[in-house]
Amino acid sequence: MEDKNLKILEEINQSLKEINIRQKIDEEFLETNKIIEKVDRRVEHSTNQIQNSFDRIHDKVFNFNNILIGAFMVLGTFPSELPIINLWTVCFPIANLIFLICLEIRQMGIHRFTAHEKEWTVIERENYGKKVNSQNLLSLLSFGLSFGCLIYLIIKII
Repeated sequence: MEDKNLKILEEINQSLKEINIRQKIDEEFLETNKIIEKVDRRVEHSTNQIQNSFDRIHDKVFNFNNILIGAFMVLGTFPSELPIINLWTVCFPIANLIFLICLEIRQMGIHRFTAHEKEWTVIERENYGKKVNSQNLLSLLSFGLSFGCLIYLIIKII
């Protein structure tokens, strides 16, 4: 009888150990899931911040480009006898402005594409990365064109 009771106690002890192990594993999984959710929220927040920064930079380049257009127009007509620059050179910042507008339209297309991310295939995910990279390069080109117009203006003034 005592052997039987001892055996039952050992089985109960073993079951309790297994329950404790399962409970620890469940707690660790819960902790891991919390960490993963936190990381996902940070990734989403960071992605939104990147887009906000991208939009703010583009807004500043738009404003800067508008100032350049005004400066080119003023310096293309002043002084009236012998303008500092040729009026036709205002085409450069205007072309850059049109390029910036095209970039914004392209960015809207990327946002529309991203809105359907849940239905994406592997190929579409790769295309998204390519679209974002090319958009960044085109934006950098636009910034460079704006800077080039500024340098040209400074050289002509000096």
